[in-house]
Amino acid sequence: MLGLLLSLFTASAFCQEVAKPKNFAEFPNTINCSVFEFHNAFTAREGQQVVLSFANNFRFAGTVLQNMAKYDNLQTMTIKSDQFENTIFHLSKQMLDGNTVSYVGRIISPNAADGFQIRKENTGNYILEKTESNRVLQECHL
Repeated sequence: MLGLLLSLFTASAFCQEVAKPKNFAEFPNTINCSVFEFHNAFTAREGQQVVLSFANNFRFAGTVLQNMAKYDNLQTMTIKSDQFENTIFHLSKQMLDGNTVSYVGRIISPNAADGFQIRKENTGNYILEKTESNRVLQECHL
């Protein structure tokens, strides 16, 4: 038992955070989003270059890696940007009852300390909310 605890302690000592750069330090913590940008993104095909423009002069440009309908009511896509150190924008669209649409997603990179997640406010508007990638992605260097 002592040996197991000692080996777990030793392994966790090697799983320390490495200082990562912030890709989005120049942008505010919240950025307003237009649903039309999300809607238009889903018209792109795999391999196509797209540019999504949001408030505060935040633009996410990249190549569509995938755009697929997983079910009748769910479509998901992934965009990879060279602009922000190979950051990935993963976006999903779900059709809910009453033909309402809901969007969820993240902008994240394993090489960056920050990112964004899409959040719907009580008003019904969408925002990009800055997140700390270290809380979402855990690295372990063994």
